[in-house]
Amino acid sequence: MARILQAVGQVISERGVNRVGINAVAEKAGVNKVLIYRYFGGWEGLMQQFLREGHFLTDYNKQFLENNSESDLNVKTQARVEYLIGLLRELKHRTPAQEMLKWEISNPGSYLTQQLATTRNESFQQILDKFFTNEKEDQNAVTAILVSGITMLLLIAPSQHQFMNVDLQSEEGWKRIEYAIHRICDTLH
Repeated sequence: MARILQAVGQVISERGVNRVGINAVAEKAGVNKVLIYRYFGGWEGLMQQFLREGHFLTDYNKQFLENNSESDLNVKTQARVEYLIGLLRELKHRTPAQEMLKWEISNPGSYLTQQLATTRNESFQQILDKFFTNEKEDQNAVTAILVSGITMLLLIAPSQHQFMNVDLQSEEGWKRIEYAIHRICDTLH
């Protein structure tokens, strides 16, 4: 089953979510498509399982929670910075996750999109509850702006070389963005 879910991610990377199909996944996984129907019940079941087990964000958030503990304000501030910059770096290299985000934006009413949003929001809330607490600021709103900004920049980077005079094709440009994230988080503690 893990090999099939891994194949889903590979097909998404190569073709995009809209062109993932049972045949392509079966071929990539080296299995008969009947096996996919038996295990997952079809395309929707396969995608649901991929979202539960193979979705980058929930894995990233789970690992971050396991590897970090909150104790004092300075540690929380540093954890926020590490979380957001780590999210940027990881998402930058996760083509399947980027493709899932594009698909989600273009399919707002689908059942899978709703599931993805629910799973993502639950995962984010665990991070917010542990590291993004501040009675002076609405951390959920601030973090929503930062995460959506990171996401938008990553999604437009392949087609736009610059955004607001920040070079999205160079490490220097991304370092500027990371520095800005750090500065924003520093002002919120």
